[in-house]
Amino acid sequence: MKKVILFGATGHVGQEIARELKQQGYQLTVVVRNGSKAEQLSYLAANTVIADVTKPASLSGICNGHSIVVSALGKSVSPNDNSRQTFYDIDFLGNRNILREAKNSGVKKFVYLSAFHSEKYLSLSYFKVHHEFSEVLKASGIDYSIIKPPAVFSAFTDVIELAKKGRLVTIGAGDKKTNPIYEGDLARICVEAIGEHNATIEAGGKTIYTRKQLNDIVQKTVNPGRKALHMPIALVKTMLPLVKLYDKNMYDKAAFIVEVMQHDTIAPRMGELSFEDYIQTKASS
Repeated sequence: MKKVILFGATGHVGQEIARELKQQGYQLTVVVRNGSKAEQLSYLAANTVIADVTKPASLSGICNGHSIVVSALGKSVSPNDNSRQTFYDIDFLGNRNILREAKNSGVKKFVYLSAFHSEKYLSLSYFKVHHEFSEVLKASGIDYSIIKPPAVFSAFTDVIELAKKGRLVTIGAGDKKTNPIYEGDLARICVEAIGEHNATIEAGGKTIYTRKQLNDIVQKTVNPGRKALHMPIALVKTMLPLVKLYDKNMYDKAAFIVEVMQHDTIAPRMGELSFEDYIQTKASS
């Protein structure tokens, strides 16, 4: 039985990856920040390790005995995430610390959850750190699989709450297209990628939507009596420098959101669950 150590297991995608690994018979160890997180994941993994990926000393020997590393580690883009650590701290330095331990322990395979088109938007911290770590991983000598989704369904849980309150806003015309993927479908792709050799896999959902259509689906499902509001993208751009002065972390998230609103981000269609079905399930839960 192959032993896998999973980082980022407490996130939406990470939990689905843990579930998929368990179903496929892997011997799984998950890494968490504290004991309460370990208790939350006890139903998925019998083996848990408490460590802080930003502190290399706490990772010493953590990969020993494991042949596969899977990292779904990354700072949340949710506005509700108030952690002080940056995308660089978590997505780059944290993953680089893991990679060093993987190499020292003779790990054979490293699966990394990155971001679609990260190489195209290097002026933005979110994309820059994903691209730079991917390049470090490729040069490491370890067999890798890099998975690049345009977005996951769970990223829309914040807008569900906004829609319930009649505060959901579409930035700009909302005409740019994308195909987010259900995290359960993405987890299956990540686990299947263990068997791939030095692969970069772009993976989106089965249906392509405009940004406005995604917001309209959420609004009509959770609060059909209201309509999504509209904010000109030029107005949002004028506010970004002020946000940067006040809160660099919030600026990085806002700049990321504004940028993706201005481009089509369509990945190969590999997912199965529809966005409509996902939102309906979330609205009724």
